[in-house]
Amino acid sequence: RLVIALAIQRPRRPGTYMPLTAASKRRAIKVALLGLVGLTIATYALSVETQMHEPGYEAACDIGAGFSCTAVFSSEYAHPLSHWGLVKQGDALDIGLAVAGMALYSAYFVAACLWRLNLVPYRQPLFLAVATAGACFSCYLLYVLKFILGDFCIVCTGFHCVNFSMFAVALFEFFDSGTSGKGGKRA
Repeated sequence: RLVIALAIQRPRRPGTYMPLTAASKRRAIKVALLGLVGLTIATYALSVETQMHEPGYEAACDIGAGFSCTAVFSSEYAHPLSHWGLVKQGDALDIGLAVAGMALYSAYFVAACLWRLNLVPYRQPLFLAVATAGACFSCYLLYVLKFILGDFCIVCTGFHCVNFSMFAVALFEFFDSGTSGKGGKRA
């Protein structure tokens, strides 16, 4: 059903104003707020990543044995592109999870601010695709945390909560995009 909905949904002309339903306006605010929360968490994660090798530094997210964000951030899984062999370790494209999170959550925030301008055709399916990728990547990272590293990271948990919340908002936005906004039937 999702594939059929993606195939028949017609985009509006880019740059044209598209009146939003009240629900879609509320979702845009939620996306902006989730983007800011995610950006805040990612900024803290980058701060920890840059300082964790300094002598005497103790991150606030290091709660105890088995509850250490620095253990997670210093693992090879913190740089997935080099871990997967897509780029060499230390390469300019070998970005960490914090930098990737900052880019993703900044993009969510900007997209939410530009939501009603309808500059991108297929905004709802694109939003759903990105949020789905984020949720799937969170599932992968949760598996790595639990079964490979055997650690718990409160900062990572914040990322996952934002990603799963964003996925839920994207689902509501996608499936509401075909309604009249007054409880009408989907087109």
